[in-house]
Amino acid sequence: MKKITFILFALIAGTTFAQNTDNGTATASASIVSAITIADGTTLNFGKILKGTAGTVAISTAGLRSVTGVTEIVGTAVSASTFVVNASDGYVYDVTFIPSITLTNGSTATGTKTMTVDTFIHDAGVTPTGTGADQNLNVGATLHVVADQVEGNYSGTASVTVTYQ
Repeated sequence: MKKITFILFALIAGTTFAQNTDNGTATASASIVSAITIADGTTLNFGKILKGTAGTVAISTAGLRSVTGVTEIVGTAVSASTFVVNASDGYVYDVTFIPSITLTNGSTATGTKTMTVDTFIHDAGVTPTGTGADQNLNVGATLHVVADQVEGNYSGTASVTVTYQ
């Protein structure tokens, strides 16, 4: 009987103390990327438009003006807005605009003293990609003029947002 008890104890003890274990490993990693930045842009200038009829003035990203329904004053300065973006090399980013802005005129004259700017466009392409250096981002848009718009200078602020994808 002692022999059976000893054999049973040996089997139980051997099973209890002879567990099989193994270890696995994984590598942990991280990348630090420079923050994307955008500097304030130059003026988006639609130039001078003759008072009278309603229409639109569009500025391309190359700074070229096209008019519909209004009369432009030829020889006046027009320009696209140029922003400077800096994004890490090889990283794709998005460029977004608010849908529209309002330009206002502080005149005391009676009539419409606001104009809408919308249809913002940029020349960074569908998937703009950072280079690690400054990149120009040219922005154009469309200005909407009403008939007999109040004379004067109009201004407003457009914002551009750049975000890593």
